[in-house]
Amino acid sequence: MIKISHFNIMLVEDEILLMQSLARHIEKLDMGFHAACQTTNGQDALKRLEKENIHLVITDIRMPVMDGLQLAKEIHLKYPSIKTVILSGYAEFEYAKEALSQGVIDYLLKPVAADQLENTLSKVKLELEKTYELEEDTSLTGQNAAQVVEYASLYLKEHYMDDVDFSIFSQKLGFSSAYLTKLFNKYKGCTPLKYLTDIRIHQARDLLLNTDLTIREVGEKAGYPDQFHFSKTFRKTTGTSPSAFRSQSEEH
Repeated sequence: MIKISHFNIMLVEDEILLMQSLARHIEKLDMGFHAACQTTNGQDALKRLEKENIHLVITDIRMPVMDGLQLAKEIHLKYPSIKTVILSGYAEFEYAKEALSQGVIDYLLKPVAADQLENTLSKVKLELEKTYELEEDTSLTGQNAAQVVEYASLYLKEHYMDDVDFSIFSQKLGFSSAYLTKLFNKYKGCTPLKYLTDIRIHQARDLLLNTDLTIREVGEKAGYPDQFHFSKTFRKTTGTSPSAFRSQSEEH
């Protein structure tokens, strides 16, 4: 049985004072939501979603680095169980309404009125409760949960070269991606995506050290058909580029 004392919200807004004010209003409403984390751009939000247990993202449309609509699309693809609400000004009203067809559950017009925020959170809460009620019947405890994680881990070790869609993978196991992430965090200390990334980068390091394959070929064999994505992920994980890693190893 999944027991949630509150639902966690991530606020994504480049106007700091507005974001802080919104966080205070959320807590003051006392509707079972907690403003768990705040960030000022969509790119950072996606990075934090890999680690944070978030149920709802409230994001501004206009932001530097990555705008709110692009962020909403990415969330819808990677974390379909996470709900998204758009913040917009009156000039972006039609733009915000268009977002509703792209996985966004609702929109809030600036300046956000207390009753508008309350209505939106009520709508989101109903959707989240439906999600977690459905999972209650299939949630696992103890040995069964550990077995599911071990099965999933083994699958990822054997299929790291494949294009793994965690939404589809979770559904095949009978869970939402959010619940599978919860299990992985509990038993592996990381998200499924981080677990898969570690497998791929470990394999890439081995290939760089022990073969003469090109960087592109190493990336492909490690599960990254796009060389730019491979190099970016490798650098983010190891702190250096694939070519620099190989050169440093050869020097020693």
